[in-house]
Amino acid sequence: MTVTLLTVKDVDKICALYLKDFADGWNKEMLISAFNTGRFICAGAFDGERLIGVITCSKSVDDADLEGIVTLKEYRGKGVATALLQFAEKQLKGVNKLLLEVREGNLPAIQFYKKNGFEKISVRKKYYADGENALVFVKEL
Repeated sequence: MTVTLLTVKDVDKICALYLKDFADGWNKEMLISAFNTGRFICAGAFDGERLIGVITCSKSVDDADLEGIVTLKEYRGKGVATALLQFAEKQLKGVNKLLLEVREGNLPAIQFYKKNGFEKISVRKKYYADGENALVFVKEL
């Protein structure tokens, strides 16, 4: 497995990965807009030529938002998300903390974030369109 930064040229690959398991994730227009901000970090994990995982982060002055980590189902539990997170953290030079929101019912993701040093700091009630709460986590970098 290799992890590398992705660019706006990779938008179609990124969208295809999201559509497999995460339909409410990034769409093409959102990704292009994010890349054009100059504050967006997107990295991909590859098994040979195959994109198997993506992490997206938006950087501000001294903090960043982890927008999402997506891994193909058949690669989950094999260290892909951990490799993506570690790679992204190295790209976030000058950032003091990394924030994220996760669905309250997404127990595998919550467990992953806790295992990787994130702490829950708040709850956003009925945050998602379906009424599910979002948990807000932070990691000091």
